Amino acid sequence: MHFDELMKMLGEFGRYQKIRFFMVCMFSVVSAWHALNMVFIGAAPAFHCKTSEFNLSGTPLENVTAEDRLKMFLPEGSSCYQYDLEVVLSGYRSGYKGNLSEHSMANSSKRVVSCQDGYEFSKADYAETITSEFSLVCGEKFWIRTSKSVFFAGRLSGAVIFGQLSDRFGRRPMFFLGCLLLLIAGTVASFAPNMYVFLPMYFCQGAAHTGAFLVAYTLSTELVGPRYRVFAGFVSQSFYSIGFMTLAGMAYLIREWRYLEMAITFPVILFSLYWWFLPESIRWLLSHGKDIEAEKVITRAAKENGVEIDKNIFKSLKEDSAVASTRNYYFIDCVNTWKMAKLSFNIWFNWLVNSLVYYGLSLNTENLAGSPYVNFCIAGAVEIPAYAICILLLNRVGRRWPLIISMYMGGIACILSECIPSNSDTATVKIIFAMVGKFGITASYAIIYLMAAELFPTVVRSIGMGVASMSARIGGILAPIFLDLQVISKPLPLIVFGSLSVVAGSLAFLLPEPAGKPLPQTPDDVDGGKSCINVGICRKKRSLKLDTELQDKPAL
Repeated sequence: MHFDELMKMLGEFGRYQKIRFFMVCMFSVVSAWHALNMVFIGAAPAFHCKTSEFNLSGTPLENVTAEDRLKMFLPEGSSCYQYDLEVVLSGYRSGYKGNLSEHSMANSSKRVVSCQDGYEFSKADYAETITSEFSLVCGEKFWIRTSKSVFFAGRLSGAVIFGQLSDRFGRRPMFFLGCLLLLIAGTVASFAPNMYVFLPMYFCQGAAHTGAFLVAYTLSTELVGPRYRVFAGFVSQSFYSIGFMTLAGMAYLIREWRYLEMAITFPVILFSLYWWFLPESIRWLLSHGKDIEAEKVITRAAKENGVEIDKNIFKSLKEDSAVASTRNYYFIDCVNTWKMAKLSFNIWFNWLVNSLVYYGLSLNTENLAGSPYVNFCIAGAVEIPAYAICILLLNRVGRRWPLIISMYMGGIACILSECIPSNSDTATVKIIFAMVGKFGITASYAIIYLMAAELFPTVVRSIGMGVASMSARIGGILAPIFLDLQVISKPLPLIVFGSLSVVAGSLAFLLPEPAGKPLPQTPDDVDGGKSCINVGICRKKRSLKLDTELQDKPAL
């Protein structure tokens, strides 16, 4: 008996599955808090050289207002430089009786120096961020970009390490290990005295939240039957979007970065209660010969769902042979023929671009006009209808055309948002185009995952999806680097994001349409006349819609 036949007998989405699925989805909310918290804890408030600590005692300037100090000592339009204090004072002492600010500029135009007493940061939007507390501006600005890239490097490591360990030691223990590591790293980071302590902890946060999320996602897809697996995947992502929206509200209420870091970390303690309610994956138990434990979980699930299971059914579960392989397959099998290489690199490039643009747009909300909190909340809210449309349309119109249209929509919207002149009258229009871009790339990110799972042959599906997941992490690492292109030209990052999205969407024309067709079993099915993707003929009908293909969902 195939495992999915057991799930149908148990009830594909019964009371037992609904309760555990909701429990796992709640972690998606916390995971989302950590995924993009740098938007708020690493925000760069407006700043200028500190003038309040200039020692003007005993000079004619000791009673000037704070506003006059800014005019006298700071070059217009420059945040990282000031006029030399001694030159300004000597110019005044020389007996000049005219406009003081003009006189100071005239005498000090060639004596511009870097800020001598630190910086003063605006408190309008943020009380304290790591940028303001550690003065990560001007010559130290690279720390913010480095922090974001280090975090995404942690996510790459977490996806690889936790994926391997969960296959070896089980989903359940690795989920709790990820929660424990996330709690420790987040707590230490909130007390970090400098960036040398913060960065390693931030790397660990990236690894822990991604690893735990991937394990939780795997558990959620293995809990439900095949008919509900796509639905479960998109609903889990919707909870991730809810996490984005609630993060904006938390950041609005808690504007000091240390307290915000604690607020998103300490709720992880609540997941320790899952120890008594969250079971190990039945599929994992059976595949590792833990039949007694598997029987206990199945019996409990059947009892909660109100069904009876024949005791003899456990013996037949070991006879599953969905794909009989006569040899081992490796990475080279994904690229060793022209058609397989064309398919694989196309999918991997699409994953990289989707991740790059998705996180680039998410991190860029602080640069949009208006409230950064409202913009971030809207950016999370537009994801939910994107997932809903995917659920409604993908089984009706296929995968390829929705992927192409959503990537074109996202790319063109990004480009248009930067083609509009920036002023108070067009600020709302620019935000709308940016959010349309986020809507499009959210939908395409979900679709390319599903397509990849259906297009890679069964015997190399785990390998192909693993490389795709790594490509997505690399895209996340590159996102903050691309955003720094705004120092060359402010519109450049979104224009690059939009252009790459259009290019990836165009390449999607070369991908086959997998909807309604049996899954390819081996690379031969993609390359030759046996291909169920290319000519619609397959050696065997697909017996399950999505089985192993949904086991490695990336954390958005």
